[in-house]
Amino acid sequence: MRSMNLRPVPTPTLLLLSAMLFAVGCGAVPRVATTGAKPTARTDDAAQFRIDLRLANDGTEDIPLERFEYVFTVQDVGVFEGRWAALQTIPPGRSITMEIPASMPLPTDLAERVDLDAPISWRLEGGVRYRAPGFLGRILFDVGIRRPTESFRGSGTFTLERAAASASPESPDDAPAGP
Repeated sequence: MRSMNLRPVPTPTLLLLSAMLFAVGCGAVPRVATTGAKPTARTDDAAQFRIDLRLANDGTEDIPLERFEYVFTVQDVGVFEGRWAALQTIPPGRSITMEIPASMPLPTDLAERVDLDAPISWRLEGGVRYRAPGFLGRILFDVGIRRPTESFRGSGTFTLERAAASASPESPDDAPAGP
């Protein structure tokens, strides 16, 4: 049986590995602000929402964004949990705006739960996954070792519009007279 001869790792190698990991951890992160949310479509059964975000890069290199994961809650109405592909890059020293969607079924007793003439509170919690800047950040992201996520949250109010009244089909009495 052979004995294992464990040798200590040379100090320069440890220093190099430490410096590489430190450099990857010190890159710029995207700053995310929720700037608003509003309903964009509504039926008796469901509502669709648009959530507006502003993302900023204070660093000196591009920050490629991969995807959003988030939970959108509308008080007394419902909760949406979802993912949305970001597929954008924040240029260095710049801000971009993005929209993420949400939709949810509406409760059948919505009119009893919510005053549709009053503002309704909403809340957003989530994260955006991005690739750390630089060559090493790209390599570690691509091999799945490091996939950083920056958290964000926001809240506000909006008014949930009443569903459009469904048009009734024309009755024969209302039909235009023929020749």
